[in-house]
Amino acid sequence: MAKESRVDELRAMWERALERDKPGDAVKALVELEQLEGDPLWSHRLGEAYRRLGKKSEAEEAFVRAMEKYVDKGFMPRAIAMAKLVETLNPARGNLLASIAPAPPKKPVAPPVLRPPPPKPVMLERAKDASVDEVRFVDAPGRSSIEIVLEDVSEVVFLEEESMPPTQSLPVPSEPSIDRLATMAAFRLFAGLSRDALLELSAAAELVEFVPSAMVIVRDEPAYALYAIVDGAVRVIVRGSADVRLGTGDVVGEGCLLDEGVRQADVKAETGVMALRIGKPALDAATKKHAEIGDALFELLARRLLMNLMHTSPLFTVFEPKVRLELAQLFEVRRAEPGTVLAQRGMRSDGLYVILAGNVTAAGEGGAETRIARGTAFGHASLLGGVPALETVRVKSEAVLLRLPATAFASLAALYPPALAHLSETANDSLPPSRLLE
Repeated sequence: MAKESRVDELRAMWERALERDKPGDAVKALVELEQLEGDPLWSHRLGEAYRRLGKKSEAEEAFVRAMEKYVDKGFMPRAIAMAKLVETLNPARGNLLASIAPAPPKKPVAPPVLRPPPPKPVMLERAKDASVDEVRFVDAPGRSSIEIVLEDVSEVVFLEEESMPPTQSLPVPSEPSIDRLATMAAFRLFAGLSRDALLELSAAAELVEFVPSAMVIVRDEPAYALYAIVDGAVRVIVRGSADVRLGTGDVVGEGCLLDEGVRQADVKAETGVMALRIGKPALDAATKKHAEIGDALFELLARRLLMNLMHTSPLFTVFEPKVRLELAQLFEVRRAEPGTVLAQRGMRSDGLYVILAGNVTAAGEGGAETRIARGTAFGHASLLGGVPALETVRVKSEAVLLRLPATAFASLAALYPPALAHLSETANDSLPPSRLLE
């Protein structure tokens, strides 16, 4: 029998074993699949099957083989997860983590792509030469937009109301391609770090597992950790918008990087989920030692926020995905410290601003502050007609914003008429309140 035919037969045997919840039958197929293909996936799944059968020694060795193969391919989150699994089975092998280091795969998974370094998380700084009747900030030096490719935008999966998928005792058999794995957020995050930074972040990670329908993150609870999904799928449930499905290679909970206090969404496991959990105190400590971790995490956070905005904001949704990308690249991605006044009632604004994350409030003539919704745009009334702001906009907790300086607004007006039309229609509207506090 040809190798390809035998592999197909063994895959079918393994999938039947999953459906029937028979790990013993899964082992029979996986042992041969590991030998025939040498893919770390099969070593990984074999370890899972042995673990369910209570065969700790066999599971330990299978996970070690999987770890070594994942390292060889550069898939660091999975390698770290395997090392953590081995440690739970045999605490004496806790030193496995130190053997993990980024290494180029023997066969490149894709042609090398020269990309610019990620933008630094530049804080807004008030311009010292601002006029007395304007609120103006210093433009970001150099490149400050987030590099997003068309695939990032097209692969966000928004969900309608639907039932949960059938319960799975083991992770679902579908597996992203090698090329797809290499582009995923979690894999980009870990693979882009130096060895010392990688080990620091890896040591801070805890391996956690969730059964189907378990809550990974609960809305309104303290934002205390992020999760890098190693296996499985989750549903992100945000009040007032469509649910989003995330899976292997995605990161959830990255909002804990901001000092916003509480979660803004529920995250529920749709299948069995294995993830690396990194608590906020450990993240903060690692970032202090290695600034590159903070930069990489901020890019991950900003990328997710910006992609969500491009799928939900009327400023972007009137365009096809390719044009949304072009429009997004006009903006600076900026951070703002608590207490920063972004707009002052009765004063002109220096740009168009869009809130991506953070607690940002607006106060009108009466002075009462109301938290305003993510995705809210403001400042454009001054750009369109020199009109002063009707409300004072203030940052209450660290925020992430899009900023389009006045000098770049002419490009938006000339090249993207539908966006200009939307801004013109909303220039005199009150800023919409957030639904996050309901």
